[in-house]
Amino acid sequence: MNIAGNSTSSSLLPMLDSHVRAAPESAYIGTETVRLTALDKACAGWITASDRIFLKIDVQGVECQVLQGAKQTLPQIIGIQVELSLVPLYEDQVLYDVLWDTLVRNGFELWNIFPGLTERCSGRLLQFDGVLCKT
Repeated sequence: MNIAGNSTSSSLLPMLDSHVRAAPESAYIGTETVRLTALDKACAGWITASDRIFLKIDVQGVECQVLQGAKQTLPQIIGIQVELSLVPLYEDQVLYDVLWDTLVRNGFELWNIFPGLTERCSGRLLQFDGVLCKT
C-alpha cells in the first residue's frame, strides 16, 4: 500500500502527477504491506440472504477490483456510494464511465452526487462520489 501524506489518498496504485498537482499534501511518503481479501470472502458468514446492504467504496482507483470480488454479494447490495474519477489520478485506474457502466448493468441508478477532489488552481472537478441505488 502506498501511504499518502494526507489521510485520504493512500492507494494500492501508483499516484499520478495530476493528483499531486491537485493536492500536493497527498504525495506518497512511504509504503506498507497489507493483506487483500475479496468482498465475497470477507462477507461470508456475516450476510444472510435477507440482508439489504449499502456499500461504500473508497479505494483510490481500485473500485472495479472491489466489484469483481463482490459477484456473490452484489445482488444483495441495494445502494452503493463510490468515488468516481473524471481524470486519471492513479496509474491504471478505471475512470467513471467504465465503472458507471458496470453499476448500471447491475441494476443501479444514480440518486445523488457529492463533489470530491477539485483542482485548486482551475476549480476543475477531478473526482466525485456517486450514490447509486437499485429501484
